[in-house]
Amino acid sequence: MNHQIAKVLLQQAKTFRSRSEAVSAAMELRMPLNEIEMYLDWLDSLSDDAPESDEGPLSDR
Repeated sequence: MNHQIAKVLLQQAKTFRSRSEAVSAAMELRMPLNEIEMYLDWLDSLSDDAPESDEGPLSDR
């Protein structure tokens, strides 16, 4: 059940910051990091959109 909650959090995360928070929450729910990475890769493969940056490109800093 915890992994399902973690997957919902990861799926709803649309920005870099929210995705980072979702990864932390998933790890707190005892979802292994390799499963988190595989799930995020799978989500990214479903859409061409990468997570939106909260801060813009690195070159703009």
